[in-house]
Amino acid sequence: MSEQLYSIVSIIIAILVFLATLIVGWRTDLLKEGNMAGKPYSFNKVQLWLWTAIICPAFVLHWGSIADHHPDINLTGLVLLGISGGTTAAAQIITTSQKANPASNPLLKSLTVQSTGFWSDILKDDTGQLSIGRLQQLIFIFIYIGMYLTMFLPDMSKYPDFNPNSYTLMGISTGTYLISKGLNK
Repeated sequence: MSEQLYSIVSIIIAILVFLATLIVGWRTDLLKEGNMAGKPYSFNKVQLWLWTAIICPAFVLHWGSIADHHPDINLTGLVLLGISGGTTAAAQIITTSQKANPASNPLLKSLTVQSTGFWSDILKDDTGQLSIGRLQQLIFIFIYIGMYLTMFLPDMSKYPDFNPNSYTLMGISTGTYLISKGLNK
């Protein structure tokens, strides 16, 4: 295949992957706390979904823009997916342990609350209160997505490389969210 054909194919695939990720996220219960109608959106699932919608198309675009066309991903992409995947797994473990004893957690959002809208759902904790931990985490997600895209799009042959301190900041923000979730605060 010619270089131009790789580029065109990668753009088409990246667009299809991005659109499929968006459509599945918005048209299914994938981003909800449970699979019953009317359940609230899950903050941690939204976070993982956002990074998937960014990094998977970037992976394909990178493949189409490098000379040897061997699929490759760098540490930054792996860490971003790892942090969001780990956050989702840890949040699900916390929710599962809270569901195991619903009498001690009568306000658990996934058991008692109906969706009040996307933004409201993801910014409120299990007691229905706005959560500073969730707000902080969401702000950093959008900042890092913006930084990732502005570093990647001008030259798709080079992945963005974040400083290790960026991972530390993301870890602190994630830890704040998970501790708040565990404490229902």
